[in-house]
Amino acid sequence: SRFFKLSNVDTKYENSAPEEITNTFTLEEFCNQFRNYSASRLHLYYDINLIRLFIASFASNKLIILEGISGTGKTSLAYAFGSFVDNETTVASVQPSWRDSTEIFGYFNEFTKKFNETEILEKMYEAQYNDEVYITLLDEMNISRVEYYFADFLSVLEYPKELWKLKIMQLPYGFVPPAKLENGFITIPENSYFVGTANKDDSTFTITDKVYDRAITIDFDDRNIPFEVKEEVSKIHISKTHLQHLYQEALNNPSYQMTKGDYDKFQTVCDFIYDKFDITFGNRILNQIAKLVPVFVASGGTKEDAIDFIVSRKIISKIEGRFEEYVKGALKDLLTLITKTYGIDVLYRSEKVIQSLIRRL
Repeated sequence: SRFFKLSNVDTKYENSAPEEITNTFTLEEFCNQFRNYSASRLHLYYDINLIRLFIASFASNKLIILEGISGTGKTSLAYAFGSFVDNETTVASVQPSWRDSTEIFGYFNEFTKKFNETEILEKMYEAQYNDEVYITLLDEMNISRVEYYFADFLSVLEYPKELWKLKIMQLPYGFVPPAKLENGFITIPENSYFVGTANKDDSTFTITDKVYDRAITIDFDDRNIPFEVKEEVSKIHISKTHLQHLYQEALNNPSYQMTKGDYDKFQTVCDFIYDKFDITFGNRILNQIAKLVPVFVASGGTKEDAIDFIVSRKIISKIEGRFEEYVKGALKDLLTLITKTYGIDVLYRSEKVIQSLIRRL
C-alpha cells in the first residue's frame, strides 16, 4: 500500500465496532478532576482558572496557543490532558525548516512510490473511526512561521464543518486509497484538537494577528504553586459526544449566557478602544466570546473572568507596540473606564496588561 499506516488503521477497525464510552460528570467536575490528576499523578500544578480556560477554549476553537517563557508548564499541560483522557497526546516538535503543510501530513515519495505518513496524519485518520478525544501538540510552534505550515488549517477551519477537508495527494488513476481518504482528502475530525506552545524569546518568530484571531491564546506567566491532593484521582476516558453535549448544555443555559447588560459593558470598552486607538474586530471575536463565556461559567468560573480574558488577550493586546505620543494618556483613560464600568480589580488581567503598557512608555 502507498499508505502503510492508514491501511493498518483500516485493518484495525475493519471488524470491530467503536468502543462505547459512558460519561456522567459535569464540566466543573471534569476541570477539578483534571487539575487534581495533574497534581497527584504528574506533579504538575495549575491554577483552576487556567484549567477552566483550557477546557472552555475547545468549545470555541480548534487551536489553542499556550504562550509564555520557557519552563512554565505549557508542554506539560497538553501532555497531561492526553494522559487524563486516556488517549496519549500526539507530539510534533516544530522545526525551523518547516515551510508548508507537508510537515503536518507527510508527502508522496516519488522514488519509493509510497506516502511518507506523519503521526499527526495517522492520528487524525484514526480519530474518524471512534468517539475519543484526540490532542495534537505543536511544540514550539513559533520557531518557524506558523502561516507557512498551518495556513491550510487556519483557512479550512473557517468553513462549515462539512467542508473541513484538506487535500494531501492527487491520487493516481485507478488507485484505491485508504477507506477514509476520499479523493485524496483528509477530513479534520470534530474530535481532533490542536494545542500549540509558543515561547517569548529572541529565537522565535512573532505570531501574527491572523493566527491569534483564529486561536485562543492562554498566557503562562504565573508561578505554579504546589498543593496537596488527598483523594485518589483516576483518568477519565471521555467521549467527544459527551464533551460536546456538556458544551452545548452550557451554551443553552440562559444563566450562563452573555446578557444585554454584559454586551453593553463590553461594547463600552470596545468603542473607547476604537475611538482612541482605531482598533476594531470582526464577528469572529464576538462568536468566541458567546461560546467561551457560558462554558467557562459552567466549568465553575465567573462571567467577569471570562470577559476579562477575552478583553485582555483579544483586544488590549493589539495596542502593544504603539508608541505615539497620545498612547500613554489614552491608556490611563482606558484603565479609568474599565474600573468605572466593571469595578476595581474585576478585570484584573486587563488592568495588569494596561499598567504594563503604561510602564513601558
